Amino acid sequence: MRQLRESTGRGKDDRNLMHFEIALAEIGANVLTHGRPSGTDPPVDYRLWLDDDTVHASFVDGGPAVGEVLSRAMPDPSSEEGRGLPMARWLLDELLYKREGEVNKWRLVKQL
Repeated sequence: MRQLRESTGRGKDDRNLMHFEIALAEIGANVLTHGRPSGTDPPVDYRLWLDDDTVHASFVDGGPAVGEVLSRAMPDPSSEEGRGLPMARWLLDELLYKREGEVNKWRLVKQL
């Protein structure tokens, strides 16, 4: 992320880049936690790129399918889990997910 900040000339207080970083951390943590079936060590493919003033990231993992990605509601305030996907949807311009064969494909997009 340091290289992304440097290449765009944006500081630590840039709100759009901060939103992207938070969403990337949430989705990335979910992929690393749930996208690798127990007892296996399949790779997780991660890519990050900048296209003009739009930052993109993608993850491909071999974990189980994820349900309700695009419609999952924010949990009750007393809940200690389940906020990552709803928060990422709110922070990003696009959060795309699809199951293709035996893999999950995620794409995150944020206009800077």
